[in-house]
Amino acid sequence: MSVKKITSLLVAVILVFSLFGTASAALPVYGEELQNTPSNTPTVTFADVPNTHWANKYISEMASRKVLEGYPDGKFRPENQVSRAEFATIIVKASGLQAKKVNYSSFSDVKTTDWYSPYIEAVKDYMTGYRTADGSYIFNPTAPALREDITVALVKLKGYDVSRLANQSIIEAMFQDYAGISEAAKDYVAVAVENGLVSGYQDETFRPQASITRAEAATLLWRAYQYGNDNKGVGGGNQTTPATPTPPATNPTTPSQPQQPSQATKFSVDTLVGGIGQGDTDGPVSIAKINAVNSMVVDKNNNIYFLDKDKKKVRKFNNSNGTVETFKAIDSTFNWGDSSDGKTVTNYLFNYMTPMKLAYNVANDSVYLGIKYASSPNYASLLYQLTPNVQVSVYGIPKRVATGTFDFISFSNQGVIFSGSNRNYNDHYDAVIYSGQLGAQADEIASTRDNTWIRYTGSRWSYTGGLDKFSPLVDAIALDNQVYVFDCNEGTLSKIQLFPRKLDTIVTQDSISFDAVAAYNGKFYASSGATIYEVSLDGRLTTFINGNDLTYNDGNPIKKISQLSFDNNGNVIVYDDDNKAIRRINL
Repeated sequence: MSVKKITSLLVAVILVFSLFGTASAALPVYGEELQNTPSNTPTVTFADVPNTHWANKYISEMASRKVLEGYPDGKFRPENQVSRAEFATIIVKASGLQAKKVNYSSFSDVKTTDWYSPYIEAVKDYMTGYRTADGSYIFNPTAPALREDITVALVKLKGYDVSRLANQSIIEAMFQDYAGISEAAKDYVAVAVENGLVSGYQDETFRPQASITRAEAATLLWRAYQYGNDNKGVGGGNQTTPATPTPPATNPTTPSQPQQPSQATKFSVDTLVGGIGQGDTDGPVSIAKINAVNSMVVDKNNNIYFLDKDKKKVRKFNNSNGTVETFKAIDSTFNWGDSSDGKTVTNYLFNYMTPMKLAYNVANDSVYLGIKYASSPNYASLLYQLTPNVQVSVYGIPKRVATGTFDFISFSNQGVIFSGSNRNYNDHYDAVIYSGQLGAQADEIASTRDNTWIRYTGSRWSYTGGLDKFSPLVDAIALDNQVYVFDCNEGTLSKIQLFPRKLDTIVTQDSISFDAVAAYNGKFYASSGATIYEVSLDGRLTTFINGNDLTYNDGNPIKKISQLSFDNNGNVIVYDDDNKAIRRINL
């Protein structure tokens, strides 16, 4: 069924809600509205819904269309309230929306194994979730579905521009219980009233927090089916009931032929920051602009930190209030003096520092910044901790090469592993890997000079006007005695065993040109265009998200993903340089 049919169905549902109220006792008052009952002889019966029950035919008809279902004990429980999870299921089954089986839930109180998870994921763009005090995003699946919930869902499905059309003064004058409407729902209620989608009750109330029973839901859905002009396919009829989708396949394939999901799943894309032109503007997301994002991480509260290398600063998208701020500029607070030998003090001044790469350590909920220091004769790789305070965390002075880049930063139980590389005249990158404890000097443990570390190659380096424009496309997963590295330039997954030293190439994927990579939950995720592949540590390559399956809430497609990360809900956070926007792919 099309979205047009969905909205026609729900328009009718909302209008009938306005007529009937929420308690079955109120139904006789408006009984004239129930003159046209189903004419069919009930074919589905329930032990607790006798022929004399006022909603018997409605319940049977909707059950026969598989929009509403009974319980395993043969009962329907008509007086039970409809929960938010049940209403999500009703929307999907009555409208033809596609249920979505996902790997990661969008809500902290909905497990992917819960029966209602696919339905909630399907309607998450239409039914409002809730932000808790600790920053979690919840759905409240077992709570009753409220009239304001349904109104919000309707307006979103209709696609009204709430920010432009809402006029709360109208509903404030109409409804005595205006104050009882949730702040987040008031604009939606205002738009719904103005456009004739809801009208409230004769006692001048809207009853936003009122719930409905299962019997009433059956009645309302029948009314929607019966009187909608273009919704005759509700729950069956002229449509095929949507099948529960199968999850994307995860079996290995050969590197040259990445596996596709067995059934396409559509993933919506939201723009979180930017998308309104290039710039360096902080403030609410409605005005914030992005100049560049050279590195990006997400903390446990889904705040996004992103690096503008040329501006030499780290900016932050504050998830709690939807604003962008300059979190930290490379200034005098980064000046530092090293006297680790107890004799000579080496001063490191911010003027000679180039920020290279951000990292996030989930163990201590801290954001780190890798910095290249270059002021002859001092060359160094410096790792600064940015949160909660700016301080040197790990430092290392290359014994063999002057570090030109920060290729990756990875944390393990043993400390931190990081790598730096420098271009030579053969367009290869002499790389050094360091290992260290937080707050101490790092040790060089491998180098390409003695063939104990990975040599990065490729054409991602340019040298124009004396400026280093190299953007390393490398990430790593550090375990206790092993480091796995995925190099996008060559599509190569490598493993280095630290003690005793052993270097192995696991797989080389040369049929796909990758644009970005991120390590997450023990796997690598690499993008090519708008498609994201999953790479397991044994080299298996599968399609994680097909770029053709993305739908864009703002209408702006992604052509290329330049940065890649994940939020605390498992959704993919990407940087889209073409639109100068940080965006979220909702899983």
